[in-house]
Amino acid sequence: MMRKLLNTVLLLILLPYGLLLAHTVDRTEQKGMKELFDKEEVTVLVTDSGLGGIAVCADIEQRLRSEYPFRSVKLIFCNALPESDYGYNMMGSTEEKIQVFSDALTGMTRWYAPDIILIACNTLSVLYDRTEYSRTATVPVISIVDIGVQMMADYMRREPSSSVIIFGTETTIEAESHKSLLMKTGIPASRIVQQACPDLAGEIQSDAASDAVGTMIGFYADDAAGKLTNSTGPVAASLCCTHYGYSAGQFREALQQRVQRSVDLIDPTQSMSNVLFPSGRRTRFAATHTSVTVISRATIAPQEVHSIAALIARQSPATAAALETFTLNKELFTYTRK
Repeated sequence: MMRKLLNTVLLLILLPYGLLLAHTVDRTEQKGMKELFDKEEVTVLVTDSGLGGIAVCADIEQRLRSEYPFRSVKLIFCNALPESDYGYNMMGSTEEKIQVFSDALTGMTRWYAPDIILIACNTLSVLYDRTEYSRTATVPVISIVDIGVQMMADYMRREPSSSVIIFGTETTIEAESHKSLLMKTGIPASRIVQQACPDLAGEIQSDAASDAVGTMIGFYADDAAGKLTNSTGPVAASLCCTHYGYSAGQFREALQQRVQRSVDLIDPTQSMSNVLFPSGRRTRFAATHTSVTVISRATIAPQEVHSIAALIARQSPATAAALETFTLNKELFTYTRK
């Protein structure tokens, strides 16, 4: 009887974590992952609605120089932006965003036949489950939202008096995916603040060191700090847009000035590559031959290319070089502007 009671109590304690774990495992250990690691040569496709997610490409390329889960890797970054002057946050409806992203994934798959797709974009990740592509996908598709939610939940369990501020694009915040998933793990809404940062991703892509970026981060940090209901305990700034990682230090400094307490950063961009390097698979071969290619349907301004390439060049010269010489593929996916 006592053992049964203890097991019941333990189940109740672990249940919230189990809900999150089940959700995450669906993504990172879904059908197809075992088959992926049985292959010697793979094509890894990373996609984003801009250039923020290329940081994931850079991280993967860097790790493949010292960890060898495959004999050969074709690493392809595909920009899912349909046109240079018409981003997902500018589209008139959620239905349009879903359709465009679904068409983009279909085109990328047709052109490059990936063995796995990493959605290194929170804006696109919150749309994925509603796409037609998600219902017919034949390869694993990994969402950065799941990774970010797990990181936030782990942090908030370690720091029971903490609060988290979710910084993201308008589409990401409006979807409330991060917040709802956190609440399913038992984290109360009172510990979660959501902060949309309109236009910030684009400014960072143009020049992460500009005065405009610093001003905008300060404004959004001020707005977010005013929403905190818990006046004690540490605060975590969760950077739920891959562009924001390029300005992580500015987020920490701006928030620190406004909350006058410990500030921690959560950046899922730095953890997304882990899905390709599971324990026991990292040294299957003596070396991995890696090629990096960057593809875009939309024209990318030279200033944006040079700006982002400079930020990733030290970590991954190969990824920076691929960005500088990216391929413009107007046939990447079908798109007609409404």
